[in-house]
Amino acid sequence: MELWLRFLRAERLQADSVVDVSSPEEWRGIVRDQRPISSILWLKPPLFRPTAAPGSVCFMRRHPHEKNYANNPERNASFRQAAIRLASKLGDAVGAEKTLVFAPLRGAWPIWKAVGQFLPDLEIDVYHPVTSSFVFHSAESGIVNRQGRPASGRFNNILELQRLRPVLHEYRFLVYLDEIVSGGMMAGYLRDMIGLGLDRDIKIVACGLADDFGRRSEFKRRLIAALKDEGRIADFLWEGCSSLITQDQKYLLGIHYLDYHDGLNIVPVLNDRTEYSDEYTAFESEVMASGRAPNPRWP
Repeated sequence: MELWLRFLRAERLQADSVVDVSSPEEWRGIVRDQRPISSILWLKPPLFRPTAAPGSVCFMRRHPHEKNYANNPERNASFRQAAIRLASKLGDAVGAEKTLVFAPLRGAWPIWKAVGQFLPDLEIDVYHPVTSSFVFHSAESGIVNRQGRPASGRFNNILELQRLRPVLHEYRFLVYLDEIVSGGMMAGYLRDMIGLGLDRDIKIVACGLADDFGRRSEFKRRLIAALKDEGRIADFLWEGCSSLITQDQKYLLGIHYLDYHDGLNIVPVLNDRTEYSDEYTAFESEVMASGRAPNPRWP
């Protein structure tokens, strides 16, 4: 497997160090020793199955989207059609300009794959920050928030943005792509970008798929639209679908964490055959039927 490690200042866009690992023990030793601000474990032979500690809740089916899940082609088609419409809008917005897509893990991962497959000819790099709000750095890591407590993925968004700042001059647009449920997270992440002054360095485009055709996010979307009206962001693009069924559904996302208090370290969710789940495969076959979105480039 291939492990990408990121630290506070970007030496390269995607990762500052890349290590081949062959076992869960080797992976755990590296992330605990090096304490990156984030890491991503990508599929690359030889494969192994990352497993949580005995008694851990990390891989339990706890979210309503995970309980009694059944593949729904009609729901999948709604997701896919929304992605097609959003890709068209995004293509028109950025044109041929060099663009960096900032698509957080976990939630934006399936959205980028669905949207990006319809943008094969644009000059786009995609960067996946690791920002899940329910995951924390360990006390031993020394990575803390403004109050001096172990930083969460919510604060990690700021660290990931600070890490990218030295490379932003290479791009015309920064496209922040994410899921929109209530819209609160997107509004908060945009406030982070503006608070860091990134809107003075690069044109920011907010872009997302909205749950329940946008009915749940009307208030927050008005706040985001106001940022465009004020000139703080260049554009706000969104499309609605019947359900963001991938939200917090680790078996559809295909990625998760082994520990919620030991760092922002993404691993693939694999079965005993070191394959993705059947529900992941069915969803991908219906939503990603046109091909693959551009993957993160190394280096």
